[in-house]
Amino acid sequence: MVNTSIARSRRRSRERGAAVFIVVLVITMLTAIGLFAAHAATLSTIASGHERRMTQTHYLTEYAMQLAIAEIEQKGGLEMIPRSTSCSVITDECWSLLPHTFNATEALLEPPAAGPPETPGSLGRADVQWIAKVEITDKIRPAIGNRAGSDMGGPNPVSVDYCTVTMSARLIAWPDGSAIATAGSQESMSVVADILCSK
Repeated sequence: MVNTSIARSRRRSRERGAAVFIVVLVITMLTAIGLFAAHAATLSTIASGHERRMTQTHYLTEYAMQLAIAEIEQKGGLEMIPRSTSCSVITDECWSLLPHTFNATEALLEPPAAGPPETPGSLGRADVQWIAKVEITDKIRPAIGNRAGSDMGGPNPVSVDYCTVTMSARLIAWPDGSAIATAGSQESMSVVADILCSK
């Protein structure tokens, strides 16, 4: 009886190390599963944040295009704007506009206001900065086709002159105080449009 209990205690003492190893292995595995689950839960938030920023950048680029067209019409047509020599493409005629420098930009984009309560701006809670460049090339005068709302003829023809152009825009947006290289999002857009050449 004594020999049996001694043998059992010796066997249990040898198995004690294996039990500790199994417990440590299970704890490690559960910790890894928890970390993976926590990381996976944040991926959707990160993805939605990137999607929101790219959506903002896309609509800001469209906004820059509209600002460029409004600036052209306000100046009296494309012919009233000096040609540029710093375009990204080699062409005979090129016009370069910087919509983020226009006066109309400030009135249409509301910045966030500090609280309480905190009021988000036009682009959310962050004070988003942006720069844009719109290049106009490939001018065809007169415009291709019939422009909607224009006079087809008659005794009083319309004196407004439209031309068909290619408008290419590139915009970079980033949160204020961050580095563009690490936090900036970019969008490029190109359209063929009929714009005012002269009045």
